[in-house]
Amino acid sequence: MKSFRNSLFLLALTSLPLTGADLFAQSADDTMRLGYCTTEYSSGLILQGVEGPGIYQAAAYFTSDLLEKYEGDKITAVEFAVKPKRGSEAKVFVCNHINYMSTTTLGSGSTTDYAEGWNTVKLTKPVTIYKGMDLYVGYQLMLEQGEPFDCILFDQSPYAVPNNNLYGFNTGEDNWYDNTAGINKNVCVRAVIEGSKSPENDISFIKIEPANGSDYMTQNEPRSYYAYVQNNGKTPVTSFTLSTNSKTASQTVKKELKFEGLNIPNNVPQKLKLDGIAIPVEGNVTTDFTISEVNGEKDPYPSDNTLSRLGYCIKEGSKAVARKVLFEQFTSEAYDGIPAADEMYASVFNEREDKDDFVWVKHHRNYKGVDDQFVIDEDDDYEELYGKAKKPFVPAVCFDRLPISGMEDPGPAYFVDYEEQTNAILSAVKQEPSFVSLNIDNKLDGKMLDIKVSGHAGVCEMPMQDELRLTTWLVEDKIKSTEQEGATGNSYVQDGVLRKVLSSSAWGDKLDITKYDFEQNYSVELQNGWNVDNMRVVTFVSNFNTDALKRRVYNTQQLACTKTTGITSAIVGAERPFFVIGGVVVANEGFRIMEVCDVAGRKVSAHNLGAGLYIVKATDGERVYTQKVIVKN
Repeated sequence: MKSFRNSLFLLALTSLPLTGADLFAQSADDTMRLGYCTTEYSSGLILQGVEGPGIYQAAAYFTSDLLEKYEGDKITAVEFAVKPKRGSEAKVFVCNHINYMSTTTLGSGSTTDYAEGWNTVKLTKPVTIYKGMDLYVGYQLMLEQGEPFDCILFDQSPYAVPNNNLYGFNTGEDNWYDNTAGINKNVCVRAVIEGSKSPENDISFIKIEPANGSDYMTQNEPRSYYAYVQNNGKTPVTSFTLSTNSKTASQTVKKELKFEGLNIPNNVPQKLKLDGIAIPVEGNVTTDFTISEVNGEKDPYPSDNTLSRLGYCIKEGSKAVARKVLFEQFTSEAYDGIPAADEMYASVFNEREDKDDFVWVKHHRNYKGVDDQFVIDEDDDYEELYGKAKKPFVPAVCFDRLPISGMEDPGPAYFVDYEEQTNAILSAVKQEPSFVSLNIDNKLDGKMLDIKVSGHAGVCEMPMQDELRLTTWLVEDKIKSTEQEGATGNSYVQDGVLRKVLSSSAWGDKLDITKYDFEQNYSVELQNGWNVDNMRVVTFVSNFNTDALKRRVYNTQQLACTKTTGITSAIVGAERPFFVIGGVVVANEGFRIMEVCDVAGRKVSAHNLGAGLYIVKATDGERVYTQKVIVKN
């Protein structure tokens, strides 16, 4: 096979209309047909820049494991669909290899009487199916002078059977292509079979996908799937049994469902909606879907009855939580383009209503031999985020360290120099669901800053998790610098400067969330020159993998470093800011309730609280007080 890059095919953007004559009616007692396509066609394939004379051709490839089900039967004709009608003659063929058709053709036929839509052309001599035989079944259109190559049709299925759909042309040299990945549909060509060998109660399981299109699901919550199946026998399939085998890193759970009242005719792929399928485990799950019984009998050919699908199952009773996106920027005081980049990124954030949902931190780098005063040792490790880039560059940005498609750089650090593009990526990343919430508490005693990071995971593992890590940083804003190249004026304000990594490594400490709640404590001595009033603690949960593109961040939290006692400590120097009466949070005189959250970080009403643990923030107009409260009904 040749690479499709050598020629340019275009799939027609508009679907072709269907008329009654185009539909290929079939009932259970009709002649057997063997193929991958549905009878309804959708779009045409256009070969640009080429005109007739020449041959436009398509074929389906059938392997021996499929054909042996019909051993002894005969292929008597070939069916194909085209639109518009092109050429003066249509030829059909059955051969062992399309690259050697002159020596491996077993049967052929031709006609000048064909039209738009479906056509049937008989072979001059039927081809008997033998054990161990692989076959190509297809057609060729003899295009006249000046005729465009635009009439090969694909079906309306949302899938292509890989490696088994071929198309091509011949304008002096035979060309065949098997790249249907981008088209994701099957060519409209089928073999007509006659004979007594029919694999009754045999189903081919082609594809299964969630009806809502998402592989995120909730544990034990029934939902619908679309299944694409083909009945390989003559007898209609009226029922089948579907078993699910759901596997996580720690457990495997099997379930079985029976679907009845079906009517699946022979040899036409069918789309079925299967309701009531629930996945009983939580976390990253691989589910094997297997059709085990057909019409109450075991499928005689079970090799094509199982499909696997990866998904993420949220723990029963849990929900996604609010997400803050970590925006990391690689910068340097020695590069004069940084002020313009900072201004552009700041403009993007300032214009967003959800700007507080983004955490901006900068990794400073030396540039062209010039040292940057804000570089710390761990910033060398973070150069791994450039991935397979030939060399580091500034400015570069990461969006939760996620891989972004369509970018020139390998990632997850990218050069993004347009506001519209930055804004679009931020919005897309913000839509990623998160299932872990984070809380920060800090206490300052002289120059010692004690920090406690606590969190709650709604699931025992994160999506696509390899090794979970918790990373905590100390970051300083509003630093006046006189060394930034490209800055106007005598000084430049540096924000988001990474001062210290509090975790044991740049990539964080290993984190176990199998018990859902977690906690990590840190102590750091503030260095001379650091202004604690302009500092913040940033913490985030992320994945670790040797591949930088798999180090995604799951959620981030930040908190200004203040002298205010945090979440679990007593309030000093003030009266109690609030109290709880009958499930209602009431502010004391001189105080105002800012927000009430549950332990997962979700905001809830301060009224009619149910029994449980809540986090309440109140203010006296100068300071913010945060406390945990237990509501008992």
